[in-house]
Amino acid sequence: MTKKSYFMKTFNLVLNLFIFSIFGVIFTLITGYLEPNIAEVKNLLPSSQIPAYFDHLHDWLELATYLIIIGFIVLSAFEIAPRIAHDSVLNLFKSVLGTFRLRRFATQSERVVKLTTDTQGKHTVNPIYQDFNRAIRKSVLDVTDNHVRVFIKVPHSQQAQKILTEMETALKEEISGRYPDYVFSNFTRGKASLWLESNKR
Repeated sequence: MTKKSYFMKTFNLVLNLFIFSIFGVIFTLITGYLEPNIAEVKNLLPSSQIPAYFDHLHDWLELATYLIIIGFIVLSAFEIAPRIAHDSVLNLFKSVLGTFRLRRFATQSERVVKLTTDTQGKHTVNPIYQDFNRAIRKSVLDVTDNHVRVFIKVPHSQQAQKILTEMETALKEEISGRYPDYVFSNFTRGKASLWLESNKR
C-alpha cells in the first residue's frame, strides 16, 4: 500500500505553523508598541488592572509565537536535511508550488443562491463542493529527482466522490503537463485516498 512521505504528512501542519507565526509576530509587535501607552492608564486609574492584563497578554503572545516558530523550524529541518543529503532543496520548493497549483486547479467555486425570508438572495457554496474542496485542501504533490507523487484525499459524500472521479483525466493531464520529464501511471485508489505516481524518464 502506498504510504505518505514525510513532506505529505507534515505539509499542512508546517503551513499552518508558518501562517500562525506571521500573525503571532504581527500581534506581538502591535501589543509591544501599545504597551507603554496602556501603562499610562495606571497613572489615570491607579486601581485599574488593565495594564497588568495587557502585559500578560503580550508575554503570552510572545511565548506562543516563539514556540510556533521553533516548531516550524524543527519540522522544516527534518524535511530540508534529507533533501540536501539525498535529493535537492529545489525539489522542496517545486513540491510546495506544485501542491498550491494542484489545489487551485481542482478547487470548485460554483455558488448557489439561497432565498431568505425577506426574498433577498444570499450566495452560498454548494455543500457538495464544500465537501469536495475540504478534501482537496488536504491534497499534496511531492517532487523528487526520481519521481512525482500526488496524494488526494477522497471526499466523504458520494456526489463529491463522483466529481473527483470525473476530474481524474483532467488532473492527470494538468500534472503531467507541468512535469514532462516524468512518466505518470493512472490514478490508483486507496481506502480513502487517490494516488498518482510517476518515475523519471
